Amino acid sequence: MAKQIEAVDPPPATKSARSRQRILDSAARVFRVRGNAARLCDIAEEAGMQTGSLYYHFDGRDRLVEEVLRLGVERSWDAVRAAIDGLGPDATPGVRLETAIRAHAASVLELSDYCAANSRIFSLAPAEVRDRHYSHQQAYGEFFHQLIADALANGELKAGIDPAVVRMLLFGAMNWTVEWYRPDSGRSPQQVIDELVAMVFDGLRRP
Repeated sequence: MAKQIEAVDPPPATKSARSRQRILDSAARVFRVRGNAARLCDIAEEAGMQTGSLYYHFDGRDRLVEEVLRLGVERSWDAVRAAIDGLGPDATPGVRLETAIRAHAASVLELSDYCAANSRIFSLAPAEVRDRHYSHQQAYGEFFHQLIADALANGELKAGIDPAVVRMLLFGAMNWTVEWYRPDSGRSPQQVIDELVAMVFDGLRRP
C-alpha cells in the first residue's frame, strides 16, 4: 500500500502567524522526543527564540500543550480521511478499517510530529487540558468505532466482538508505538504497521 503523505499547510500570511507556527512545530518536535518532560526553554531553543517570546503567542505551557494536542488529532484524522477517500466507493468496510489503521499508525510513526506528540503527552497533561481536549478525541474515536461496527455488520469480522473494546485496544497498540519504536532498530515503520495489521486482522477477521 502506498505511503500516505500528510498535507502541507500553506505558510501563514503574517510574521506573527509564522512565528506562532514555528513555535507549534518546534513544540511538537520536542514533545515527541521528550514527552511531558519538555520545558518551555527547550521549545524556545528549538524554535530559535528567547523563552519570553513564547508568551507573546501562548500564555503558558498548558495552552501550548492543548494546541499541540488539538492539531495532533486533527492531522491524524485528516490522514485517515484522505486514505479512506482514496479507496473509492466500492471498498468494503473491512478494507476501510484496515486502511484507517494503517493511516493512523503511519501518522504516529513517521508522518507527523503532532500525532506522535499527542500520543506521548495526553495522559500526563493537566486535568483541565484533558477535559477540554476530550471532545476532539471522542469524535475521532467514534469515527473508528463506526468503521469497526460497519465491518462487523458486513460479516468481515468475527461475530460477537465488542467494537468499543476493539477500538480501545487498537488505539492503545497504535499510539504506544511512539514510545518504543526507534528508527535504528533495523525495522521500518511500514514493517511495524504490517505486523500490527496482521495481528489485528488475524484475531478479528471472520474465518
